[in-house]
Amino acid sequence: MRIAAVFGLTFMVAVLGLVMPTRAAAPVVDPVTAKLVSEFGTAVPGTMLWADLHLDIAPGWHTYWRNPGDSGLPTEIAWTLPAGFSAGDIRWPVPERFVTGGIGNYGYNRAVDLLVPIAIPPRLQPGTEAHFSADASWLVCAEICIPGEAKLSFTLPVGTVPATTDRDTAALFAAARSHVPRAAAFPAHFSATGQEIRLSVPAEAIAGLDRPTASFFPVDPNIVNAAADPKTERRGEGLELVLDQASGPAAARPGQKLGGVLAVRGADGAERAYSIEAAQVASEPVENGAVLPWWQALLFALLGGVALNLMPCVFPVLSLKLLSLAGPGSDSEHRHHGIAYAAGVILSFALLGGTLLVLRTGGAAIGWGFQLQSPLVVGLLAYLLFAMGLSLSGVAEFGVGLAGTGSRFAARGGMLGAFATGVLATIVATPCTAPFMGAALGFALIASAPLALAIFIALGIGLAAPLALAGLIPGLARLLPRPGAWMGIFKQLLAFPLYGTVAWLIWVLIQEVGPEGTLPALFGLVFVGFAVWIYGVSRIAGPAMRRLGTGLAAASITAALIVAATASPAGARPERSAAREGLGYEPFSTARLAALASEHRPAFVNLTAAWCITCLINERATLDNPAVRQAFAQRRVVALKGDWTRQDPEITAFLQKFGRSGVPLYLLYDGSGAPNVLPQILTEGTVLSAIGKL
Repeated sequence: MRIAAVFGLTFMVAVLGLVMPTRAAAPVVDPVTAKLVSEFGTAVPGTMLWADLHLDIAPGWHTYWRNPGDSGLPTEIAWTLPAGFSAGDIRWPVPERFVTGGIGNYGYNRAVDLLVPIAIPPRLQPGTEAHFSADASWLVCAEICIPGEAKLSFTLPVGTVPATTDRDTAALFAAARSHVPRAAAFPAHFSATGQEIRLSVPAEAIAGLDRPTASFFPVDPNIVNAAADPKTERRGEGLELVLDQASGPAAARPGQKLGGVLAVRGADGAERAYSIEAAQVASEPVENGAVLPWWQALLFALLGGVALNLMPCVFPVLSLKLLSLAGPGSDSEHRHHGIAYAAGVILSFALLGGTLLVLRTGGAAIGWGFQLQSPLVVGLLAYLLFAMGLSLSGVAEFGVGLAGTGSRFAARGGMLGAFATGVLATIVATPCTAPFMGAALGFALIASAPLALAIFIALGIGLAAPLALAGLIPGLARLLPRPGAWMGIFKQLLAFPLYGTVAWLIWVLIQEVGPEGTLPALFGLVFVGFAVWIYGVSRIAGPAMRRLGTGLAAASITAALIVAATASPAGARPERSAAREGLGYEPFSTARLAALASEHRPAFVNLTAAWCITCLINERATLDNPAVRQAFAQRRVVALKGDWTRQDPEITAFLQKFGRSGVPLYLLYDGSGAPNVLPQILTEGTVLSAIGKL
């Protein structure tokens, strides 16, 4: 391939010589002078010897870096070494960018030193000689391009200690090493959307530099438009580099990693260079942005928590809390209950977030809502809400027996109830995803553990704030209707949202374990119903009957827990037929998505879960809309659905690629394979507008 490229360039030079005016045909002095230099004067067995291919380049000419940019060829070295010797890769110094006529290249002018490590075998006979030979080839360009080559060599005696080099050689290698980028000790991230690549680096990359600017040289070709000037923006304490993506038939999309050299410079001329490998995260609109300043991530978490109060998964539990605020009690009791409720929510979010972070550190492929991927957790949650619903319906009144033990203990019990309500509100909130939450949780994926935990706590504060404030501010609680007979009817009415939630949880369980696996859980509901009933009817009997009722209730609950544990079969979850669903979905896989990109087919990715209520509402209200289905058909958009109801490492990794920790995630790919990340709360107008831009 390289020989063909050199032959083609030589042919172009010959043609240019025929068509250029006579004054351009004057003889051209070789613009490159090459020499091969050894760092030491002896070859020491078992050590590393460094060699330098030094190229002196005439003014106005340049050679090329490992990725030459829009055109050109990199310099190559073919070694001929004694038996047992081996040469490593070239240590490329930081290149420069050259732009001529809209074509951008990466390379070197005036001079360049290409360092190469050579491993010397441990068993060599001192007093012998080692001969090193290299065939170097390069392309040097100005207004025209000329391929060049040189056969270079040096011979070293084999000795036991390195021979001292002269001052000029030592200075040459010291200067060469100072231009080689060092490996970055900090993380870097990038996002690719539309025609831009945004590369983000933290404060460590620019520490001590005044008004820093940056350049980036990608290792892989055809990723970045080499002719376009990069733009530097400050992001918090760090830096963000905005690069134009390459275009044209040879353009390539960046993968999950973007390797290259980052060169940063201060206003006073101070420079440093790093070799980096950036990990990809999603780039989204501001509402769902994955790369955010820390304060914005915390703000989005707080707003997302507040918005969770409006989600349907939280309503049944919040209704119970509103009922308690409307009930009898002093302002002091309401304040205490508000504090206890907030503590339950915030501590539960902290525990949930800490558990997620610990499991992630251990290598588990999990995300937001991970606990609902366990059939056992889903079954137990259904049991709990079913028991609460039966209590609201009057089958049993839990806690009545505590009323006679003293007002102080009863008050404490009420606070414990408020705390438990906060815990339950957190558990039932996880199936829903509110606006802003995707950005906040995405940031938590790349943040340090303390900051990530702060994001989860901010989510809890947001969820707890409205009802906690209603309890803390007496005037708000007084706006509710006065206690009366209506409260009994309203309490019974509130049982039905809980029953509806139980029905949904059983449906989720069917998706996870299939109808046969769900049958034991259904019998478990019967045991729970019997436990609540026998407990309720035995309260009005004598002490012995009450003890018997309590024992039977405990035994029934134990039986329910036992059968719940059997509702999780060891086999894989049953396959679901996606083709019959609204948009005619195909099962999602990264291989299928890559195939569609290679065919230049637009694609829509819907990552969802049966327990994600936000996902189900989006599908029923928006994605299954006839206008949306018609738009998909007209644009020939292939719809892919990924089911994250139970753990799926491929989907988890794909979510993380776009800076997400949970579902839903909606992506619309155009024919070039560029993704457009849609909001988590979909509307018909949003989807149709995105499809119209394909």
